[in-house]
Amino acid sequence: MLIEEGLVVADAYLDRARLHLDRVDPTLAKPSAAGHGALDRFSASRHTRPASVDLERARIYVRAAQQTIGDVADDVARGFGGRAGEDLLLLEMLCAMVDEMSGQAARTLAAMSRDPAATEAQDRGLSADLSSLGQVRSSAQAAERLAAELAADQPRAPSVTSEGVAQR
Repeated sequence: MLIEEGLVVADAYLDRARLHLDRVDPTLAKPSAAGHGALDRFSASRHTRPASVDLERARIYVRAAQQTIGDVADDVARGFGGRAGEDLLLLEMLCAMVDEMSGQAARTLAAMSRDPAATEAQDRGLSADLSSLGQVRSSAQAAERLAAELAADQPRAPSVTSEGVAQR
């Protein structure tokens, strides 16, 4: 696969991940405006702060991964193969972080679904959110695998060692 084609596919996977992240109900994932004291009064609410943090981090990693795709495309266009290989490794790590953060959010929301105080409507909403997070993880994992494949085909930038510096 040509690197340009791979970047387009990876970007599509990340777009899909971003769209599914946006489908997660913000009212279930945001902390209460009343402050931490209100959060402690309700067992389900105690889980919302970490879920919202994990979801926001996942969104940040998706944006960073998509920016890195642009960086790789620029590297390839300029003929910087080694630099493109390094940026592809970074892309792989960013996709892994999207997977990890969305997985943590899913685990937190799953714990909320076991709360006996949760209503049936909340359970349905949580099920939809968990499904969306599963899609986020799937897309991020696919983009991660693709980045790894592309990185394996790219030359690595020469590493600077003390010996190399001394020879200059």
